[in-house]
Amino acid sequence: MRSRLLAVTLMSIPLFAACAASEDELPTPYDDEFPVSEDNVNQGAPDNNTLPDDNKADAVYPAKFELGDQSPVKSQGSRGVCSIFATVALVENLYIKAGMPVAEADFSEQYLQWASKSLNGSFKNTEGSSSDVNLQTMVRFGTVKEGAWPYESFPWSASNDPACGSGDNKPTRCYTNGEPPQSAVDAQKFKLPSKRWINTNSIKAHLTSKQSGVNVGMTFFYQAWNHRGSKLPIDADLWRKGVVTYPNAKDKQSSLENRAGHAIAIIGWDDNLEIPMRDGDGKPVLDAQGNPRMEKGFWLFKNSWGTTSFGVAHPYGAGYGWLSYQYVKEYGSAVVAEMPTIDTPAEVCDDVAEIDEDGDGQANCSDADCSMHPACHSDGGTAYDYSASPNAAIPDYLPSGLSSSIEVADVGEIVDAKVTVDITHTWRGDLVVKLVKGDDTITLHDREGGSLDDLKETYSLPTLTGEQLSGTWTLVVSDNARYDTGHLNSWSLEVTTL
Repeated sequence: MRSRLLAVTLMSIPLFAACAASEDELPTPYDDEFPVSEDNVNQGAPDNNTLPDDNKADAVYPAKFELGDQSPVKSQGSRGVCSIFATVALVENLYIKAGMPVAEADFSEQYLQWASKSLNGSFKNTEGSSSDVNLQTMVRFGTVKEGAWPYESFPWSASNDPACGSGDNKPTRCYTNGEPPQSAVDAQKFKLPSKRWINTNSIKAHLTSKQSGVNVGMTFFYQAWNHRGSKLPIDADLWRKGVVTYPNAKDKQSSLENRAGHAIAIIGWDDNLEIPMRDGDGKPVLDAQGNPRMEKGFWLFKNSWGTTSFGVAHPYGAGYGWLSYQYVKEYGSAVVAEMPTIDTPAEVCDDVAEIDEDGDGQANCSDADCSMHPACHSDGGTAYDYSASPNAAIPDYLPSGLSSSIEVADVGEIVDAKVTVDITHTWRGDLVVKLVKGDDTITLHDREGGSLDDLKETYSLPTLTGEQLSGTWTLVVSDNARYDTGHLNSWSLEVTTL
């Protein structure tokens, strides 16, 4: 049986980390050295040359471009979760683009990090992750609003859990700061429809055509970032301006002796921005005439180191940066996602208060959406109840799962339908539950709930309104992970027809 531990909320001072904090030495409350560790943000990335170039042959891009609709810059504190913050920055941008108010587009990094490891099963023995895995998690499982599980700036240590001391082979809960609270388990999950890798040469095409950001993971070069961990001289003014240049040869050699990674969200560019090139000693690189050589062309990016240090003098706002085109071309990998659809709340046709839930100016039976509802007809419609009690074991780790069917001979046009399931299971995050009726397949539960026991829920089926009652109704329950097992005890249908 897998272990369970509820998260403890910690008060913390915002610190700054590159992508991943060291597993062997946890930061102290006053550690300001921007800890870094393994370079895993590009794990699984395809070779850039194998990805299609999305630029149209006749494409002409402006010299400077900036995406709007950004949520506030956040700080990852002293935890190595930059790819989580880059992903959430992209998700918030996509939801704002889809129509969600900026004030409401505030999603939980804490939950997404836990879900990427505990639900998606990736990077379970490290603090870090990758934007690709995180976006895959957003597609499959989603995340919750920040208030359901607020971010904790410090990683867990032995003071939180004896198993979370220094060393390797720590349980996953040490990297996720425990399991989600019930508020996060029960909260609405916000998902994305799809994600994909793109060629880094296609970043401008994506920004302009989709009007949404691009997540980029890259090898970390300390001097190029003006990072305090650099063994080479750094430029505090460039740090304040958020400027990240292409690494020189000495920076590459020095940085790769202590490999690290970082992930950011690209939201624009400036073709004409020029920055003097530096050598390994931090001095200007000069041409044959003794003039400083310039690096030209930088991506505009949103970082996750807060707003009090990095990029405080950036023209777009504190916490933003400029990142070398060449740096991304040689050392970066890019992944994007599609914009979600924000569902309009359905009109509740029989509520006593006659509230206009869908905001169309009509409530209850005055709303055309309620024309078929039993509450809006004098006869009230006809109600039917059906049930099945298979009491059957759900095959462990078998995607095809267990099927149970109810044959319905009654006829009528469906105006309201609900299905109730009673499943015993020791880890309901393993379960996928679907209802099949004719050509309709409705996913009721998709591996949510993590380590919680059992699934005893009632689900509304609005997509079946207007369909015919008669036919075969089939519940399909599959267990998609090993070890924990369960039974489908029973399930039932409540259907009203006219």
